[in-house]
Amino acid sequence: MGVFSSCCIIDDDEFFSISSKIILKQVDFSDNILYYTGGQEALDGLVGLLVENVALPTIIFLDLNMPKRDGWSFLKEFEEFPEEKIKHIQIYIVSSFISPDLIEKAKDYKLVKDYIVKPLTESAINRIISSQKST
Repeated sequence: MGVFSSCCIIDDDEFFSISSKIILKQVDFSDNILYYTGGQEALDGLVGLLVENVALPTIIFLDLNMPKRDGWSFLKEFEEFPEEKIKHIQIYIVSSFISPDLIEKAKDYKLVKDYIVKPLTESAINRIISSQKST
C-alpha cells in the first residue's frame, strides 16, 4: 500500500511523466497516479473528481512551462477551489528552470510545498515521504 492514496502529475513532457511514474511505483509512493498533459486538462479532470465526490490527490507534481495553461495559471485557479476540498493537498513544482525568482514566486501560493528541479529523483521522493511521516 502506497504512502499516499493518490497523486497527480501535471506535465506536458511525456518522457518526464513516464519516468516519474516508474520511480513513484518503485518506492510505493502512491496507490493511484493521475496524469494530465496540461493545466487546463488537469483543472477539468480535478473538477470532474469533485463533481463525482471523489477525493482529490494528496500530492500534485506540477510543471510550470506548458502550452495553453501554464503551471502559474493552474495554481491561481486551483486555489479558488473550495477550501475544504483542497486544504490537504501539497503541490510540488517540478521544473527544469533553476531560478531564485521562480522559487520565490512559488512561495506566494499556500499549497506549494516545495520547488523541485527536474528530473524527479528517488531522493526527492524519499524526502517527500520523510516529511509526511514527520508531520
